[in-house]
Amino acid sequence: MDGCGGCKKLNVTTYKDQKVIDEINEWFIPLKLDLIKDREVRKSLGAYWTPSIYFLDQNGNSYYHFNGYLPADDFRAMLRLGIAETIMPRGRYDEIIKIIDKDIDELNKTSLYPKLLVVRETARYIKVKDNSQLKKTLKEIQSKYPYSTEAKMYFWDE
Repeated sequence: MDGCGGCKKLNVTTYKDQKVIDEINEWFIPLKLDLIKDREVRKSLGAYWTPSIYFLDQNGNSYYHFNGYLPADDFRAMLRLGIAETIMPRGRYDEIIKIIDKDIDELNKTSLYPKLLVVRETARYIKVKDNSQLKKTLKEIQSKYPYSTEAKMYFWDE
């Protein structure tokens, strides 16, 4: 939207990052809208903040969204979460694992990294029906990222 500081910063920094550009073009059909000017879109999505990033399926259903500015690597992590949440219900587990694993080491300093790991291992668990890797990953997250939401997700008895 006009006057949105986060939107301007995305345009000046994040959207100029070559990896962000490549990943958006590889995985998505990007569309920019001014949510203030387009009231119907704002109403249909329940949008209330800018910038807002929505991940829609071919029917316009939103499966994931993020409000606010993010620097390039955090944005790239968020892209992976968005696509994973959109295609997980369709059983595209191998694709989720491949997308999350792409350059995963570059994203390990982002605040979304623990969530990426959980989403990847959830896809693997649903696919192979073996939760041992998910359990192991959650234990590692407890150790390395103790204050993350994902660190609190382990519920199996020892």
